[in-house]
Amino acid sequence: MAGLIFSGILLIGCGESANNKTSSTDVDTTSKAEKTDSITIKIDSTKADSTTKDSIATDSIVYAHPKIVRQTYKAGKLLKPNVKVKGIYITGPTAGTKRMKELVELITSTEMNAIVLDIKNDGGKVTYKIDNQLAQDMNACVRYVRDMPGLIQELHEKGIYVIGRIVCFKDPVLAKNKPELALCKPNGAPVTDGKGQPWVNPYKKEVWEYLCDLSEQATKDGFDEIQFDYVRFPIGDDANKADYGVDLTTYPREDGLNDFFDYVNERLHKKDIIFGADLFGTVIGSDTDRDRTGQDYVDLATKADALYPMIYPSHYGPRTFGLDVPDAHPYGTIKGAMELSKKQIQTLGDSVPSAIIRPWLQCFSAPWVKGHITYGSAQLRQQIQAVYDAGYEEWILWNASNRYSYVKQALTAKSKSNESTKQDSSAKQAPLLKVEPKLNETEQDTANQ
Repeated sequence: MAGLIFSGILLIGCGESANNKTSSTDVDTTSKAEKTDSITIKIDSTKADSTTKDSIATDSIVYAHPKIVRQTYKAGKLLKPNVKVKGIYITGPTAGTKRMKELVELITSTEMNAIVLDIKNDGGKVTYKIDNQLAQDMNACVRYVRDMPGLIQELHEKGIYVIGRIVCFKDPVLAKNKPELALCKPNGAPVTDGKGQPWVNPYKKEVWEYLCDLSEQATKDGFDEIQFDYVRFPIGDDANKADYGVDLTTYPREDGLNDFFDYVNERLHKKDIIFGADLFGTVIGSDTDRDRTGQDYVDLATKADALYPMIYPSHYGPRTFGLDVPDAHPYGTIKGAMELSKKQIQTLGDSVPSAIIRPWLQCFSAPWVKGHITYGSAQLRQQIQAVYDAGYEEWILWNASNRYSYVKQALTAKSKSNESTKQDSSAKQAPLLKVEPKLNETEQDTANQ
């Protein structure tokens, strides 16, 4: 994506630039999973440890690996796994190639324990032959991964927690095959992004149903958790002309997304399916970004089990958090964003259950940013340390092309800080600038992370 930087905030998605050209031969997928109640699990009774439920446990999932036992428990109406997620993003095409073995070895040789793997990407394509009639009728299934249940079983055996990413409202396949669900302008023309790809209407319940249908089947196929991306309203000039079929003055975008999350919460939690959502990092403390995208950080923290704020340093404008060029200060930017997150979540009070916060961290360089720096192991380590110093424990690394060459070096570094970290941490902190954004969907979707 050629990044869009403006003074104060940047709106750009974590997975919204996953341009992949790798493909694999299409073959039928055969599920190897056994079913237990509403959760599909892989059990090797000769290896699995036994688990005793305590007073708050609702389901215990014992995987083939003898050391992997996960419990899902209810905290109010939210579900939480007993695993501290640290991982990387992997596309469907990558998962279907030999590169997957290298990435798995990276995970198992470091402190990481998880992956975010595409189920449905931003092209509307499902990355394997999922058992869903609508997806198959629309020819949405590409089958980059020939045997998804088998792959997930292998990952579980290595102790890897598998999160399935489902892109929500940017879905060209659904919009073209179901025009009644497409987001259109008053003249009937579809609302498109900078590449001419149509969106679906976030207010349409039929869209919600399709997303939940995919989520339920993916969980049966072995995914441990569902992560919704593009779970927002479109931005840009074309989007400003959209006819949502509702009165936005009485049914604003944030209410629409809140209703969607309520629907997902009720439906998926009936089957004890854990779900999370990717949010723009700039909606933390920004009324402007909240109103434009519909993403209310605090409200959604009470509805989703996990939130994944996209707080890449390259995506903040000059002087945000008091930093001249946030991209050049990875520690200070991440620390500022996560401290602001904590401040926002604390407004809920101790009696209200809230989502696990797992930030997306920058594992790429951003040459389109004026004053940018080259990112490597030191910059990644600084970001991770900032997460810990802000009081959080979990994170996911984003690279659109799945290139993580310096990750192992960063994770094996013994020093918790260095001169760059100290320099960042001493930078003057300032409130997040609130300015009217100049959003550009073309740059957002073409940024090359």
